[in-house]
Amino acid sequence: MRAGAHTDYGSLTILKPDNAPGGLQVQKDGAWIDVPTLTGTFIVNLGDLMAEWTNDRWVSTLHRVINPPRDKALGSRRLSMAFFHQPNYDAVIECLPTCSGAERPPRYGRTTSGEHVWMKINKHRTPELAQAKA
Repeated sequence: MRAGAHTDYGSLTILKPDNAPGGLQVQKDGAWIDVPTLTGTFIVNLGDLMAEWTNDRWVSTLHRVINPPRDKALGSRRLSMAFFHQPNYDAVIECLPTCSGAERPPRYGRTTSGEHVWMKINKHRTPELAQAKA
């Protein structure tokens, strides 16, 4: 694995991949699917913040990056450009009015972009590390 299975924290990620062996996979219906690279195109992954904004109408993309197959690994190089979009630290994040209703109440509370990222980072900290930082 070049990067294990995860979702991105922000609103969206724009990727400009190269056409090297191995690469981005997304999970769909429990299976990992290779994301094709097409010349002159970008890949857009939705992040956790976008899922909250849209009340999970748009879900964050569970993805990973795999190594190239052994027979293609020797001499293989990969260069991908990534842009991670995160709204301003103090931007208020709450369910968009068009994404909720009586049959679909908001699933997430009101927060800010900064609080959201801070919560995500701290969720993955070990108690020992959190104690050392305090």
